[in-house]
Formats: sequence, C-alpha cells, structure tokens
Amino acid sequence: MNNNKQDSRPVIVSVAALGTAAILLFAIMPLVVGGMASRFALSDTQSGLVATAYFVIYALLALTSPTWVRRLNWRHAAFGAYAVLLVGIALAVLSASYEQAIVGMAVAGIGAGILFPISLTLASDTQNTDRTYALKLTAEQLVPASLLLLIPLLGLGAGLSSILLLAAATVVVCFLASLAMPASSSRADNAIAAASGHAVWGYLGLLALAINFAGFGGLWVFFERIAVEQGFAPDFTNLWLAVGLITSGLGPLAAAVLADRLGRVLPIVFGTLLALVAVGVLASGVDQFRYALVLFTLPLAYYFAVSYVMAVIAAADTSGKIAGLMAFSLAVGAATGPALFGMIKDAGGPVLMVMGACILLGGILIVVVAEAATEPENQE
Repeated sequence: MNNNKQDSRPVIVSVAALGTAAILLFAIMPLVVGGMASRFALSDTQSGLVATAYFVIYALLALTSPTWVRRLNWRHAAFGAYAVLLVGIALAVLSASYEQAIVGMAVAGIGAGILFPISLTLASDTQNTDRTYALKLTAEQLVPASLLLLIPLLGLGAGLSSILLLAAATVVVCFLASLAMPASSSRADNAIAAASGHAVWGYLGLLALAINFAGFGGLWVFFERIAVEQGFAPDFTNLWLAVGLITSGLGPLAAAVLADRLGRVLPIVFGTLLALVAVGVLASGVDQFRYALVLFTLPLAYYFAVSYVMAVIAAADTSGKIAGLMAFSLAVGAATGPALFGMIKDAGGPVLMVMGACILLGGILIVVVAEAATEPENQE
C-alpha cells in the first residue's frame, strides 16, 4: 500500500496547476508573439527574441534549482512566484514599446522559472512518475487550448491585451488549485543523498531534451507567423492552434494509459518519427489542409514521445536533482529554438530542416540514454 502523501489527488492537482501556470505563456506564445509583432511591427528575429527574453532568466533559475528546490518552503516560494508571474503579464499588457514588452516577459519568466522546477520535483517524488508526468503534461496543454477556444466565444479579439488578460485569469485559477500543495518533500534527505543513480546518463538526457525541445519550440512559436504569411484568417489559425494544444495534451494522456507496457524506447522512436513526418509535410508546402494536419499531428506525436523522454531522465538518476534540471533543459530549448528559427528564417535558410534535425538528434540521444542507463541493472 502506498502511503506517500504526495501521491494524493490534491497534490497531483497541485502538480498540474503549478506546471500549467509555468508553461502557460509558452503554450500560447504563438499568439503572444503574433500580438507583439502586430503591435510593434517586429521582424522574425525580433519575434523569436520574445520567447528568448521570457526563458533566459527562467533557464537560470531552473539551472540553480538543485540548490534551492528542496530547501525552500514550496508553498511560500510558489505563492510568491505566482505574484511575480502576474506582475510580468501586467507589464507586458501595459507595454508601449517592444523593449517594455520584453521586460514584462522577462519578469514573467522569473515567476514561471520558480514554479516549474517545484512542479517537476514534486512530480518526481510520486510513486508512479510516468503517469504523473503524463497527467501533468496533459493539463499543461489542455488548459491553454481551452483559453484559445474561449477567445472567440467571449467575443474577444486576438490582440495582445486580450490574450494576456485571459492568461492572467488562468494563472489566478492555477494559484487556487495549488493551495493543497505540500510545503516540502516527503522524501527523506538521507534517501536522496544515498541514491546515486546514473548521473552521467541523466545529464546527457538533459542535453537531449534541450536539443529536442529547441526543434519543437522553434516551430511552435512561429506557427501563427506562418499562418499570417499565408493569409489565413485569424479564426482559422486560432482554432488549429487550439487543436494543436489539445492533441499535445492527448499525447501524454495516451502515454499515461499505455504506461510502460511497450517500454520507453519504442514510444520515443514512434513519436519522434511521426513528428518528423509532420515537419516534412509542412516543408512540402503550406496550405490550409497541410497546416491543419501538421498542427494536429506534430504536437500529438511530440508530446507523446516527450512524456517518455522525461521518464527516462528521471529514471537515469535517482538523486532527486536531475528532475528539477529538466526545467532548465526545456527552458534552454524554448529560448534557443525560436531565436534560431527567426534568425535562419530572416536569412532565408532551411529553417524547417534545422528544426527537424534538432528533434531527430534529441530523439537519438535520449534513446542512447534509455538503453545505456539500464545496462548496469540488466547485468546485475
């Protein structure tokens, strides 16, 4: 019988709420970037740097998370982070220039950068990490999808202010859903210190996750800009971005149901190959059918695979420190991918090929980690 209080339903809800608030702005980043590009007449390079500004401090906080994530009072840290996140969103809403908007995004990144490592570490402390990560990822995608669907239903425009005000309201809801979170870990400090695991493979897994997510993140942030270039109607674009978020939530849900029945390598390979097929479809030409097909398929395949990627990293090191650093890897990928996409696109380079290569390389590396990290156990 499992007596771990951190496997209780209210705590799992808190894990999902913390993660959703932390990932919310990235999930709706295509519309945030599109709103800023329209308001301030940005180039592709400047548009890519919007996401970079948000994730730079986010990444730094995530990098240092092993030194503080199990020492701070989680409730106090999270509640303070929620406040900072809301302040950053407010600054972005009120911004009168590109520079002011960037500052607002950076401040928001501070709040999110504190919330996400707490969410990941709390999830890693549960007994069934595969299922917890999958459920967490599902919430992180379905909630923003609902947000995008609410915009036309509420009669709101797709302008920057409307999008960010809805995001702020969602953050408040996430805060209320986090009230049952524990103040600290239920894992004994001596158990954490005694567990050495396979640190080298864990860190290689973090590198794989960063590269992998850079490919997906660059594509995701620019989906709205791609639609604008093709002259697609905003309602069409918003609908299929919402569908993309829904299918990106269905991917982890499928992983939660499947669990480890097929192991972890086979689902990662399948999801990665399907994601690459979707990138290939986009590279073959952009019309409404292909755009819709890619937004349905790519997030579904990618997030199905990444559920297992995160479980592989968590399993590769049992020290309890690697899990928190997954936030850093994701932030590095999210910061570099869109910036790289924007610069390559402005230069007229093969941007889709580069993004696809990142997804492929990250997938190959994580398969190596999954195989190598289990070898000592198989030999014993």
